[in-house]
Amino acid sequence: MGALVTRAIRPLKAFNIENRAHRVISKEKPIPAPKYPQNLEDIKRAEAADPHLDEKLETKNEELDARLRDIYVTATGRPEDDITREKQKRNPNRPLPEDRKMVEDYELGFKEPERIPYGRTTLRHAITFISAHQMDPEEATAEKIANEYKLKKEDVDNILKYYKSYEVYIPATKSTPAVFAGPASMRKQFTEYKLNIIDGKSESTKKETDSNIGKIEFQNKN
Repeated sequence: MGALVTRAIRPLKAFNIENRAHRVISKEKPIPAPKYPQNLEDIKRAEAADPHLDEKLETKNEELDARLRDIYVTATGRPEDDITREKQKRNPNRPLPEDRKMVEDYELGFKEPERIPYGRTTLRHAITFISAHQMDPEEATAEKIANEYKLKKEDVDNILKYYKSYEVYIPATKSTPAVFAGPASMRKQFTEYKLNIIDGKSESTKKETDSNIGKIEFQNKN
């Protein structure tokens, strides 16, 4: 609707536009915009302080012009390239990076620390002993985990209480029964178990592999 109204009014706006433009141009002086009352008061104060202010603004001040001619601007500094090269020479052990390739993603999403302080652990170690305790809580106790990873027993108890690893259940099919895969640390044993079933090995081999899945190796270095 707005576009139709604009098209209808456009011929009226353009009617006799050339004559109207000449009428405005032929005026001696355009009408100035109205001033704010505060500006009028400022002009009155300036005229009262110096009645010849308008004449001074319109005429050229020779003294100020001579002062400007005596001013010279010279640069005493050094180029930025020279300063950068000097900084590189001062720190030869910290050169600018030359490899601009993208940084590869780490396995757990961030770089693991090379040195682990006492009482702290990493995400990888936490996943390991959480999975171990979840598979065999009688063998992988909080005391053994605390001694193994140099942690406080209270912290280990809280970790084992509030954090669990994911468990995988494979539903039964026509050829294979339902299987509990366990946490991620038991993936290798589960893969061997599935391969034994697919290869059609003996029933004793299946039982032996199934028993190995339910076990977990947890060594105490202390």
